[in-house]
Amino acid sequence: MKAIKREEAVRLCLEGERISPAERKRLAAERLRELVSYAREHSAYYKKAYREVGEDFRLSDLPPVTKKELMADYGAWVTDSGVTEEGVRAYISSDAALETLYLGRYTALTTSGTTGNPMPMVRDAYHNMIHGALLQTRLLREVDPELMNPVRHKIASIIILDPAVSSYSGFLKSQRANPGYEQNMLAISLTEDIDVIVEKLNRFQPDLVTGYPSILAVLGKAGQEGRLHIHPQAIACSAEMLTEKVYHTLRAAFGCPVLNNYCSTEGGEAAMSCSEGKFHVNEDWVIIESVDKDGRPVPEGSWSEGVYMTDLTNYVQPVIRYYMADRVRIVKEACPCGSSLPIMEICGREAETVEIGGKVLFSSSFEQALEHVPGVLAVQMAQKGERRFYIRLVPSSEEEREKAAEEVKKRILGLFEGSGAGPVEVTVVPERPKPNRRGGKVKFLVKEPEERKG
Repeated sequence: MKAIKREEAVRLCLEGERISPAERKRLAAERLRELVSYAREHSAYYKKAYREVGEDFRLSDLPPVTKKELMADYGAWVTDSGVTEEGVRAYISSDAALETLYLGRYTALTTSGTTGNPMPMVRDAYHNMIHGALLQTRLLREVDPELMNPVRHKIASIIILDPAVSSYSGFLKSQRANPGYEQNMLAISLTEDIDVIVEKLNRFQPDLVTGYPSILAVLGKAGQEGRLHIHPQAIACSAEMLTEKVYHTLRAAFGCPVLNNYCSTEGGEAAMSCSEGKFHVNEDWVIIESVDKDGRPVPEGSWSEGVYMTDLTNYVQPVIRYYMADRVRIVKEACPCGSSLPIMEICGREAETVEIGGKVLFSSSFEQALEHVPGVLAVQMAQKGERRFYIRLVPSSEEEREKAAEEVKKRILGLFEGSGAGPVEVTVVPERPKPNRRGGKVKFLVKEPEERKG
């Protein structure tokens, strides 16, 4: 296993952004060769998968992998024979996970499980050190690099209060390992009434507020209405897509930097937001390949149907060309922030669909249609039966509610009509988007049981 000190990790991350794109790609290629060499030697899965791959390989020579393939033989995938699927799952569900590392040396967590059975992941110290340094040097560049340190700052996190959820388990671990942190760390349930959340934040007065964009957007509205009286140094979003509209709403409401990152349990911190609200790919540590539905590279500037993700830092559970159904677009243009890291736009998951009368419509079509509707702060599309849809809408203001609702309904009906799917029933309701039960994320499209009448 590789090892690295914090100071060295920070130096490498700082240098990685300063060098040219060509130098970064060369550096990433070197790190890929080192990871592949280690995986061949220590992972039975990769030894078999790469038996036809020569030493002088290109990235495209490596066969892509899926969650199903890796989970079929978990023990062959990992490079430490002491790591087992059953062991990781048992550890995560135990009280020990809040106080100790798995096997005394690994962090452990699971994927959200939105696409099936949650996948257990372990991360070694090298991975954690590099990705921690990326957060410090690239995400926190506008603010105090120690802003996430509860010794110096008060941090409020609006999350699902379930120890099985990685964000909350990490919160509890930090508190238990450092008893002095408790007074500077506040966890608020995502499912609380918005007035309760506002009251708790007003009383706590955090320096940093973290949470999903969907709930932060509602809090931004409360701030603009004069109900929320906090002055954080930064707002940190995660897990969900942060639209440009919500980004600017949060900046205006709180008057501070809005931090966001594109990360996954499998691949770590792949991209981070800059001062302009754009995502920049950490291409020196994470490789993202934009591909179509057949796994072929898409033309530059085109939307992908999915991505192949390669994390160059995880040596205990290598993730190399791992398929994820995220729709992204890599934009080769200069960013006003000054970073030369490539810009990536994110449009959610193409795999999420609406099926009506034999017609299949992708959720991304609806997301794009509603993204620029005036007066819409947050929106969620709930399918209740084949042809019944509830649209949960949070307006930018009460004055814009009726007009925004009419426009949202008009655009949704237009998409269905244009697709030939036939008539549907669309009802716009004044509700917050609902999070899923596992992880607390808010998906744009959700399927819910049809309400029984009578």
